[in-house]
Amino acid sequence: MGGSIAELQDLTTRLTDRARAYGMEVSTEKRKIMTNSMNNISAVISINSQKVEEATSFKYLRATLC
Repeated sequence: MGGSIAELQDLTTRLTDRARAYGMEVSTEKRKIMTNSMNNISAVISINSQKVEEATSFKYLRATLC
């Protein structure tokens, strides 16, 4: 979660850099972003120079413990 688009991009870059340091990769095909703005601002966030798709809604799945 970021307070601005620039902060969100910085956090995303830090995540991908940290993952790469451990031999992992963050997939742009499996990631989406969602903004919560009263001004309907669209965020352009990229991972490895590829734009991350923006979601307009999400489904909350609740896990139950047995």
